[in-house]
Amino acid sequence: MEKIKSIFLPKTFVDGNPYITQLSDNLEKVGIELVLPGISSSTTFFLPLVILREKADFIHLHWLDPFFAYQNQFNILKLLVVVLQLVLLKLFGIKIIWTVHNLKNHESVNFIFDRIYSIIVAELSNAIITHCQVAKEETVKQFSIRNKDKVFVVPHGNYIDFYENKIEKAAAREKLGLKDSNLVFLFLGSIRPYKGVFQLIDTFNQLHSEKIQLVIAGRVHLDNQEITDTLRQKIANDQRIKFFPGFVPNDEIQLYMNACDAVIFPYRDILTSGAVLLAMSFGKACIAPRKGCIGEVLDDAGAFLYQIDDQNGLINAINSAVKKHDELFLMGEHNLQLAKEYNWKYIAKMTADVYYHC
Repeated sequence: MEKIKSIFLPKTFVDGNPYITQLSDNLEKVGIELVLPGISSSTTFFLPLVILREKADFIHLHWLDPFFAYQNQFNILKLLVVVLQLVLLKLFGIKIIWTVHNLKNHESVNFIFDRIYSIIVAELSNAIITHCQVAKEETVKQFSIRNKDKVFVVPHGNYIDFYENKIEKAAAREKLGLKDSNLVFLFLGSIRPYKGVFQLIDTFNQLHSEKIQLVIAGRVHLDNQEITDTLRQKIANDQRIKFFPGFVPNDEIQLYMNACDAVIFPYRDILTSGAVLLAMSFGKACIAPRKGCIGEVLDDAGAFLYQIDDQNGLINAINSAVKKHDELFLMGEHNLQLAKEYNWKYIAKMTADVYYHC
């Protein structure tokens, strides 16, 4: 079979993203030649790159907001330029695939542009990939997709063996200054409003046990000073909460994961979560809302799931985890076994099948 050449766009999210790294490495092994473009040629004028320089067969779009999420007067012009190029690519016979990671950008910047562009991209795409059945149904509904047969479900892959995983629990806790005997909950990753970190802290403040600790590790999105100040103010009166600010390098992921007993995802809105697959890949019990793909990836044997609109959902889930402290290890092992099913060889094969379908 002739080798297909595809360009991943836009560069902003492609560069250094472990999801993209795993997907691209494994797609190459199943006959898809991939191009990861330079940043200047990926978010505005990508037509010459696709047709003239690379002579690609496909463009594969991922997160769309770098194409329009700039707060200046050129938004409409830029949107038109990008859409025009997509239309021209279609006329030249270039196929378009779009992987829908979320239904809107997380900060809801330029929401109208986001919605218009998403509907147009959905219409122009030869194929659309979502990470679960719920996401497929939501995508079809939100973007008024008439041809449901062009929407394919390809699960999100795991992170087993991508990050180092050697440090023992006791050593990890010692490095982070955590007590061996305590039950440790973790929030790890970029701190953004939609992830519900403030609500998590408020909820944790309501728990009175001295035998529990909460670790928050990650960079405040765009180093927002207001969010940083509010965060520090909220944790100031609770010695059980430890905050490790700043981007967590790849080689330190294992430190936080192996120090905790369970990972908390207090999301206020979510479609797909790679972070859940990360926690499962480290064999951790999870606390998360039964929303989007989370309810399809996790089950009650490995997680404390709650309804996202239940005001007491998060606190009840944490209390359940405290009561079942002795079961958390086995719950984590269950999640690890589930994560193994989402290996990248399998994911790449399913993705390649979408290409060949087109």
